[in-house]
Amino acid sequence: MVRELKAGSAELRSLMDFLTGVVPFRFLKDSCHALLVEAGLCSSYKRGEVLLEGGSGEPEGVFLLLSGSVESIDDKKKPELRVNVIDSGSYFGEGRLILGSPRQYRVQALEDCLCFIIPAPTFLGILSQNRGFALSLGRILREGQGIFGAFERFTSQVIRDLALGHIELRRLLPLYQALEPALHSGANDESVLDTAALLYAVRRLPENVTSSLVYLLTDELPFMYADVDKLFTFIHSESRHRFIYEMLPGKDMVLVRNGLSDLMDFVTCLCVLAVETRKIRKRMNHPDIIRGLSDYLRADSAQVGPEGPFLESLPFSAQEREELCRIWPGKTAQRLRELAFTRQAYSLDIRKQTDNYNARLAELWTQEVGLAAEAYLGLRPPELPDSYEVHIISSNTHSVSNCLNPFFTRNAKEILGWAAQEGLKTPGWLNPFDELYSLTRGFLRAKPERIEGLRESERERGILRMKETVTTGIQVQLIDTTKLDPAFIDPGVSLSGRGKQALIVNIDYAFGEQAQDILRSLILLFGANIRSVNVLGKAGALLGSRGDVLVPDSFIEQKTDALEILPEACPDCMQTLAARLGPGKLHRGPLLTVGGTLLQNRSMLNFYRSIWGCVGLEMEGIYYHWAMAEARQLGLLREGAETRFLYYVSDLPLLPGAGLSERLSPQEGIPPLYAITREVLTRILS
Repeated sequence: MVRELKAGSAELRSLMDFLTGVVPFRFLKDSCHALLVEAGLCSSYKRGEVLLEGGSGEPEGVFLLLSGSVESIDDKKKPELRVNVIDSGSYFGEGRLILGSPRQYRVQALEDCLCFIIPAPTFLGILSQNRGFALSLGRILREGQGIFGAFERFTSQVIRDLALGHIELRRLLPLYQALEPALHSGANDESVLDTAALLYAVRRLPENVTSSLVYLLTDELPFMYADVDKLFTFIHSESRHRFIYEMLPGKDMVLVRNGLSDLMDFVTCLCVLAVETRKIRKRMNHPDIIRGLSDYLRADSAQVGPEGPFLESLPFSAQEREELCRIWPGKTAQRLRELAFTRQAYSLDIRKQTDNYNARLAELWTQEVGLAAEAYLGLRPPELPDSYEVHIISSNTHSVSNCLNPFFTRNAKEILGWAAQEGLKTPGWLNPFDELYSLTRGFLRAKPERIEGLRESERERGILRMKETVTTGIQVQLIDTTKLDPAFIDPGVSLSGRGKQALIVNIDYAFGEQAQDILRSLILLFGANIRSVNVLGKAGALLGSRGDVLVPDSFIEQKTDALEILPEACPDCMQTLAARLGPGKLHRGPLLTVGGTLLQNRSMLNFYRSIWGCVGLEMEGIYYHWAMAEARQLGLLREGAETRFLYYVSDLPLLPGAGLSERLSPQEGIPPLYAITREVLTRILS
């Protein structure tokens, strides 16, 4: 029976005692208590009556148990199993509201009871407007209810295996599937082939992953393999820049970056592959199918023709065949046959160099940067005059050099004319130079002889590309700003500070924890000459659309919930960026630094969106911030050295069809990337 509370009633007194005495409600002001009382209703239940059904139905609200007791029942067990008893003075139902995950158990009255029900909109409104209340509730969910237990178990197992020097992937798979990653929605559904997750993983794994079972993962090249390129065959990885070598048929050596991030990324991508290829093998679990694959691959390709007709004989739907061909174009049958025999028996040996007295990779990389800067400027970096400015940018490297390279302005008419003739021009570009950058890719593919002209134009205007990355995977450009010509740069970049001596050190994206090591090394190299550190990253968003821009005011490190508030740099950037992007494309708020792309699920993301107010997530920001904070505390940076963090949105992990497995279209990705690039270059060069 549902009824309103009456002034002076026993139920109202009991409710006010509850709100003022129970964490986290006691942290709310009286005015918030009044809002809750006004919005909610009392409801009484008889013994055995159901309060909440299990499953993914619409959440009703939060139940405050004023008297009596209720029980949670696992009705998937036969016979049904009582999981927990909740006594008066407790509350329940908040997890479904905050985490967005299906309710695991049915809740029913164990005896006659009285509840006060706070409607979902009211509760979420109070939660979003009261940070102390939200953080207290978040701590209860995280520590008291262990909502991230699956992540902790998976990470702990990887760390234990790392200490032992060996990972047996079969043992790890159940722990991985318990994560229910947002990017791998079909991880626990044997009936559905999750080709989107499979495509994501395959693009980030070695090209020969379907025929290799043993991996040697090492953070430094073993001394005996110093001439690695002469000893082994280099193996390409499409979307993750890795150094991979085939040592023997079926065995690869993979150089992983410092820290856990890169190792976790490789292991979780391999887990995706193992889970999805097990489904593929089950579909092909018949000797006639395996024999048919072998006969087809042995036949003369001129006689058998294209793969399409043959693939139609395999037990996959038309859409699945299309997706498999997208993952392995032209080699689908061959890859399927290889998968039929791997049986996810992957074995990973891990060799961390504990007795290697050579310099670490980041230090070797920094030495290469220092030598290149010395040859370029004529002075060792520590000897640069005090007035010489150094600006560090972490970006994808091409957007910065493109904005400063006169090749584009000089050849714009020819490129646009070629694109119009080829029927490649599309409407809807807010900035015509964004379209020019997009079309130049196809232009250079069609006219590869013009690539050298682009490179020569870079060199002419002081843009030096370093080839050596010392297996860090981080490419570098050194840009002497005195050689730039304001008449031949992107019109959206202001060069009003021309003439001042400055060096831009433009580095490729670091990966996770590697960022702290890399930036720390650059700070030690250039020290007090550094005037700014600028991170132009890409992030997943928890609001808005792909192609938006996120400006963090703080970072939260997911493993420990460490919060780092960012100093407000460039306060007027928000206005100028908004003008560059158009209305509704710019968002400011906390960003979550996660341990890996696959180490997140919908519950986690909803938790940080609701509890911390996060607008998005990324992987390196807090590590860059820690390197800067450390340098300031040690006096390595001068007062006033600025830090700018700007991210364009590459995916929306909570929105189906907008994840990382679906690539950004040029009109989604190029405008925000170049908007933040123009903004940072203008700040540096003005």
